[in-house]
Amino acid sequence: MESLFDELERKLAQDPSMLKRGGPRVDLSLLLFNARAEVRALWLAAAAATEAGPSPAPALVAAVDALRPIFGPRSAAPPAAPAGGRRGARRG
Repeated sequence: MESLFDELERKLAQDPSMLKRGGPRVDLSLLLFNARAEVRALWLAAAAATEAGPSPAPALVAAVDALRPIFGPRSAAPPAAPAGGRRGARRG
């Protein structure tokens, strides 16, 4: 049985177009956006398991390390937005 993620990943591989307004790319984005809190909770649990366990699975350590830039702490605050607003923003 194929998961929803696997199905969308397969469809995306068949049609990787970025120019479409819909399709598997958008569906996958919405799926991950809607599960963002759960994905973060899963990463936090996995990170804790890799630090607490005597010998965590190498695949778990690799996954935690790969996602650390997204979910882990950052060393510095992000740069402040320019005073004039976003670059290229429309004004009306």
